[in-house]
Amino acid sequence: MSIFTKIDNISIDDFHKLLPEHPNVIDVRFPEEYEAGHIPGAINVPYKTIKHFVPKGKTYIMCHSGVNSVKSAKKLTAKGYDVVNIVGGMIKWPYEVNKGKEA
Repeated sequence: MSIFTKIDNISIDDFHKLLPEHPNVIDVRFPEEYEAGHIPGAINVPYKTIKHFVPKGKTYIMCHSGVNSVKSAKKLTAKGYDVVNIVGGMIKWPYEVNKGKEA
């Protein structure tokens, strides 16, 4: 993986508009952070395990502040997967969240 790997980005507001379409979204925070509040429909794939994750189709990536989602997006993009970083992280997410483990 190169530090120069280009990744796609989407703003929080633009991503929020996609939620009715049920996009694939992963949250790369620690499980306890995820359970405290995450985007509806997001699955938890902690950053330390991202190298083993195999996305199915276009996948959006969220983290706490945007740092680990960028790193995750670079790793997965370098492997040829179609992933998009959600810019800003959960600290900037002003919308509804689910708590606990996703069903």
